[in-house]
Order: sequence, then C-alpha cells, then structure tokens
Amino acid sequence: MNETAKEFGSVFLPAASSFEKTGTFMNAERRIQRVRKAIEPVGDSKPDWEIICDLARAVGKGKLFSFRSPEEIWNEIRSVWKAGAGISYERLEGGGLQWPCPAEDHPGTQILHKTAFPIGRQAALRLVEYRVPEEPVDDEYPFILNTGRTLYQFNAGTMTARTPNALLCHGDFLDISTQDARRLELSESECVRVRSRYGEAVLPIRITDSVAPGEIFATFHTPDVFLNYLTGPHRDKFVHTPEYKLTAVRIERHPGM
Repeated sequence: MNETAKEFGSVFLPAASSFEKTGTFMNAERRIQRVRKAIEPVGDSKPDWEIICDLARAVGKGKLFSFRSPEEIWNEIRSVWKAGAGISYERLEGGGLQWPCPAEDHPGTQILHKTAFPIGRQAALRLVEYRVPEEPVDDEYPFILNTGRTLYQFNAGTMTARTPNALLCHGDFLDISTQDARRLELSESECVRVRSRYGEAVLPIRITDSVAPGEIFATFHTPDVFLNYLTGPHRDKFVHTPEYKLTAVRIERHPGM
C-alpha cells in the first residue's frame, strides 16, 4: 500500500506479482520474453489478465474478454500488431525476440534503424535554446536542491522498504558539502529543516565531497519525509517533466536538535 492508495483508494484489487504469473514481458530494447510463474498466487491475488476479465464480466462485457490464458491474449495482440505478428509463444521458448518481427520466419530486429528512419533516410534535429530556470537562487534560498534515488530503495519504498534493504539504508538523507557544513556549523547525521518556497522537510545530513558548495542532494524514498513537498510547479516546456532537479532552498537547524 503506497501513500496515494492510502489517501485516495477505496477499492483494491489483489494483483499477483511477476513471480506468480505466466505471460510475456517487453523491455526497453523491444525484446519480448516469456515469463513463467515460480509460485502459485498468494492468498486471493490473481494475474492482471484474470482481474480485467472478471471486471469485464461484472460490467456486462464478458463476451469481449472471454480469454482463457495469457497466450490467447497475446495471439490477439499480434493479430492486430504487424510488428509483433511473428512472435509466437512457441518461438519464444527458444529465447526472446525483438520487434519488428512481422512473420514467423523473421529473425527479429536487433538494430531498429540501420539505414533510415520511419520519416526517411535523415532525421530532423532541433536546436533547443537554453532557458534560464524559473527557480531563482537568492539570499533567502541560497542552495540548489537536486533530488534522486539511492541504490538501496526504489521510489517510495513501497516494496523495497519491507525487505532487508532497510538495514542498508534507514531513510532519506541530505548530502551537503564539507565547506557548507562547516560554514553552517552542522555535524554529521544532524537533522535539519530544508525549506523551499513551496514546502519543507526534516532529514539528517551527510557531509560529503560528492556535491559542490551551494548544492545539496537528497533522496525521496521515505514517506515520512515526503521530500517532493519541496519541489515547485515548474515543468519542462517540451516533455512537461516537473523540475525535480533544481529547487531553491535554505537549510535551518531543526528545533530541539
């Protein structure tokens, strides 16, 4: 159960994990592979395709979702998807195949673009002019906060925080340079309040030379810290990604610490 589900969810469907279901996975290099369940679904959990078919029957659309196996679903997909038409379960027994694979005698496509692109032999490149960030650093908010992941946890820690990984990384931390820590008279592992124009968070510091003076870095895996409260509304104008990597903040001593 993650924080979004706790606050907004009212109906929860018992989905099986990848170790509890059979089907296909597709990765970022266009490779489609067979997966087979290692254990039976735990408790009342079911594979996604069974849940969707059950829901369809519940709303009177069962005839459109009368599948009996993941293979039947995959065969319908490749019947309408030319690029995957040649990727049968039988062929996948010998290993993964990369689409486009339009026929069952096609070997799959390891390199997608060798001599041309879908738009022609040449691709159009576009110059993107540098844009000054909308988040200014000033005397009140003198630090640039960059957020990211750590090796030991994944996103909000919904799954990984319930594993022995928690022994390797107990929670979020704030990396600060040796020079800035000395100037602010901060000690290793001391808790501080990080405040932006939009919110605040309290977390311990880690003094390191891996960040430059004036810059700080923090992870966002602990719901109790909720570091994303600090980030603002600014988004990239092309892909609309939030500006997680540049937030102006200040560091304050945490009361009582």
